[in-house]
Amino acid sequence: MTRTSNKLAGAIAAGLSILGATALCAQEMTPALKELVAAANKEREVIVTWSSNTLGGPEGAKLFEERMAKLYGSTVKVKWAPGRSMPEVGNEIAMRYTNGLPSPSDVYYGFSRNMADLLQYDLFHKVKWSDYAPDRFTKDIVEKDSFVKIQTAYTGFAVSNKFAPNIPKSLEDFLKPEWKGKVATTSYGAGFEMLSSKDMWGPDKTVEWAKAFSGQVSGLLRCSDIDRLLSGEFAALVTDCGGTSTMEAIADGAPMTHVITPETAIVSFFYLAIPKNAARPNAAKLLTVYLLSAEGQANIGKMRGGMDVHLLPGSKTGERISKLEGEWGKKFVNADVDWQINNEVGNKTQRIVKDILTRGK
Repeated sequence: MTRTSNKLAGAIAAGLSILGATALCAQEMTPALKELVAAANKEREVIVTWSSNTLGGPEGAKLFEERMAKLYGSTVKVKWAPGRSMPEVGNEIAMRYTNGLPSPSDVYYGFSRNMADLLQYDLFHKVKWSDYAPDRFTKDIVEKDSFVKIQTAYTGFAVSNKFAPNIPKSLEDFLKPEWKGKVATTSYGAGFEMLSSKDMWGPDKTVEWAKAFSGQVSGLLRCSDIDRLLSGEFAALVTDCGGTSTMEAIADGAPMTHVITPETAIVSFFYLAIPKNAARPNAAKLLTVYLLSAEGQANIGKMRGGMDVHLLPGSKTGERISKLEGEWGKKFVNADVDWQINNEVGNKTQRIVKDILTRGK
């Protein structure tokens, strides 16, 4: 079995053994949630289009289907379809919506910056999410009545314990001679819109650092290419797109460290939203309700190495963030959709940094 398959099998076993969540009695469901389950059952299925590394891919879809049946009496089939990158899927939803065609996915999974970019198209349903689970769908979780935070994403970097000359304590450490030729970055400048924001380094310091760092970089990776660090081809990836693949590898026992430093004390989010052209919007809403539930978040945490929403009670990600905040004496910045909308300087600088780091690579 693959690393993801092994972890999913464990997640399924753990999900099935969660006490107090094996059945949701009718009186525990809000009236709105009862109505939603009935409407979702009439739609029979929900199509989710995202990568095999997102929310467990096809195995995650099977788990969610089984647990929704147990918890809510749902008969909805959750059908996974392989998707391209988050921006590409979002753009396809927008194109189809503009042309009166159904969305390729009944629920859209995207990063905060993707959601901010798509706001101009008015693509997503506004939903009274709190009617379904008022203790979960709070103002900290739902943005603009459409976007539901489903995972927290760190701004950090992946380091191989076996091949790295040391475990860096700051981004400046990567400029030291021993790191030359041992570092990879992404072709799309992941994370540098945050580092160059006014809440972090700002544009001038970030560009100055990037110019020096470019001489250390020896290759370009996708953030899912963690195996290339494990093989020794590279010793670190800066940055690693929220840390999901890194944390997943660590959870499987890979000899790696996910590094966050005070200068990158900023987190963002992955969201779910229901396209207005979704063919099965009620089933999509029910899936979203499950994924934000205590059990859904616990299973997501196991699948993704602990990458649940840090703002919710019992979050493993929240425990790590609280610990680091105590050590550093500073709070993490929450880079949500509104933050991304207002980060014009950071977004502009990110494109400059991307060109600097990828030139000639």
